Amino acid sequence: MRHPLRCSVRAGRWVIAVAAALALTACGGGSSSSPSSSSSSGSAPTSYTIGGSVSGLTASGLTLTDNGGDSLTVPADATSFTFSQMLQSGATYAVAVSAQPSNEQCTVSSASGTVAGNVSTVAVACTPLYTIGGAVSGLSAAGLVLELNGQYSLPVSANASSYVFSQGLASGTAYQVTIATQPNDESCVVSPSTGTVSANVTNVNVTCSLTTYSISGSISGLSASGLKLQFYSAGPQQSVPAGATSFTYGNVPYGTDVAMDVVEQPDWQWCTPGSGDYSGPMTGNVTGQTLSCAAAQAEVTTLAGSTTLGSANGTGSAAAFDDPAGVAVNAAGDIYVADSGNNEIRMVTPAGVVTTLAGSTTAGSANGTGSAASFDAPQGVAVNAAGDIYVADSGNDEIRMVTPAGVVTTLAGSPTLGSANGTGSAASFDDPTGVVVDSAGDIIVADTDNNEIRLVTPAGVVTTLAGSTTAGSADGTGSSASFYHPTGVALDASGNIYVADFGNNEIREITPAGVVTTLAGSTTAGDANGTGSAASFFGPLGVTVDASGTVYVTDGLNNEIRAVTPAGVVTTLAGSTTAGSANGTGSAASFDNPFGIAAVQASGVLYVGGFANEEIRQITPAQ
Repeated sequence: MRHPLRCSVRAGRWVIAVAAALALTACGGGSSSSPSSSSSSGSAPTSYTIGGSVSGLTASGLTLTDNGGDSLTVPADATSFTFSQMLQSGATYAVAVSAQPSNEQCTVSSASGTVAGNVSTVAVACTPLYTIGGAVSGLSAAGLVLELNGQYSLPVSANASSYVFSQGLASGTAYQVTIATQPNDESCVVSPSTGTVSANVTNVNVTCSLTTYSISGSISGLSASGLKLQFYSAGPQQSVPAGATSFTYGNVPYGTDVAMDVVEQPDWQWCTPGSGDYSGPMTGNVTGQTLSCAAAQAEVTTLAGSTTLGSANGTGSAAAFDDPAGVAVNAAGDIYVADSGNNEIRMVTPAGVVTTLAGSTTAGSANGTGSAASFDAPQGVAVNAAGDIYVADSGNDEIRMVTPAGVVTTLAGSPTLGSANGTGSAASFDDPTGVVVDSAGDIIVADTDNNEIRLVTPAGVVTTLAGSTTAGSADGTGSSASFYHPTGVALDASGNIYVADFGNNEIREITPAGVVTTLAGSTTAGDANGTGSAASFFGPLGVTVDASGTVYVTDGLNNEIRAVTPAGVVTTLAGSTTAGSANGTGSAASFDNPFGIAAVQASGVLYVGGFANEEIRQITPAQ
């Protein structure tokens, strides 16, 4: 009789495999089989296939490897792959690309792992490769070799009109085409040479021209800016900075006929090429050229007024002034003068005809037209593009405006001195001396006794750009910088402000952001020419800037007119430390406490307010 067996097996109850099998048989169970073959003596290790998906493949030539051994060629347009060689359970696999298809690049993801069953998750993604090429122009010689990304070289034959690198790049790849080897007697450039691939690139163009050479030489005596050289009629004009002792003129094509030509002379100087300088066709670099510049010379004459003070209108010496200070020039070349001792704003034509625009010899602060208006010791003047004149009315501590018709209004400040920012009469100044107007119509003011540089908008809103009421000579930004009785102010084409820092004997520079540096001079008074702090001034009063960026200074207590290059190189243009009123050239001319100065941009002529000479002087280059 068969004994019934329980068919439920609890964990830990049956521990002998044979007993378990008997129990399953007794319960009606059958034998089981594994995925791989087994023998009666035991089970063999299980083996599985390695494969996955393929996307984007359109070309032939793709070869994959597994573990660096099993190799599989994948046909074009395939969407999947399976290696023929199977791996045992527990083995590792690593699928890699051993050969890329034509004009495509394939990458493998989920490429490696440990076998635990058939592997179908290896993903091969292929993207097209794009070609890099472009047009070639001007190439007439052999020898040109291009290079792509520093790896792939391509020789380009003479007279070729285009090129294409055989090596393609994947989308999103950066490319750079460079010249590895220039052709014989030619020079080629690539433009645009760089980019990022998103399709076939056909616009990396190569332009070739005849090899170029340079001309170089030495310069002696150049102290001023404005020198321009040219060596052939179609060539560019090259500016040479003040103080330069050499020059190099490059990119002259092979075979070009050359000769040195001074197309623009420097300010106040005359430069002459050497008599033995080379001229003729360019067949190589030319060296040893020479250029000699005569010492800077300035011719000083009197435009209006005489050493006899007065308030008369008239022409030339028939007119009279009383302590003329600031000067400014309008677009027509007329000169406006702050006639300080006469409390008037005068106008002088280029021919020396003097009239009174506004004010009278009676001091006051009245607004009005012409002589009905009044000033009190005006010191500075500036003129905007519309012809409106701005006045630093020192005795009234105000900034006034005068229209071309002579109508006077007060823009900012009041007769009550102070240092308050604000609008109109709510703002205050303390002996404002110099003014200049920028392209936006804002007025920059040298607020002398406040030791500040102030800014006044056309609406009369006053702020402090740099400095504080504490005198000093510190460079810095805004109120961290300091001045000591700043007087004259001027602007260059970039909006930088130059300040005649009277008490510090320095010329200061202020960026539009209020960053203050010292361009030239030091707190030690003197008369030395030189660069930066090696140069010295004594009570500079006025500044102006010409089109080349040269700053001209009325060095008041030295009785001289000085020039300062953008690099801070200082020279003496006219006058000497001996006071006088003589006209003449350079140091033969004399001044007595020159105050305001203005430059005519088109001609380079300077006008000076001769404070103690009671004259308006004119300075022109002497050749």
